[in-house]
Amino acid sequence: MPSTHTCLLYHLIFATKGRTPLITGDFGEDLHEYLGGTVRGLKAVPLGVGGVADHVHLLVSLNATHCLADLMRELKKNS
Repeated sequence: MPSTHTCLLYHLIFATKGRTPLITGDFGEDLHEYLGGTVRGLKAVPLGVGGVADHVHLLVSLNATHCLADLMRELKKNS
């Protein structure tokens, strides 16, 4: 019984330009929700989204057919 199981988890981090602390208060919460929705819209699974004032962390699960570079391009473009 041959079978294949793939579990691709990626820890993605991106920062504000110059690490300027721009992600504060309600804006930070809204941004994290928006990024999670964008990841879902790209047919990936956001397992965790968070961060601090100068950067954002995402833990994302991708299918084997997804291309990480394409996901990152779309995610950064939409954010």
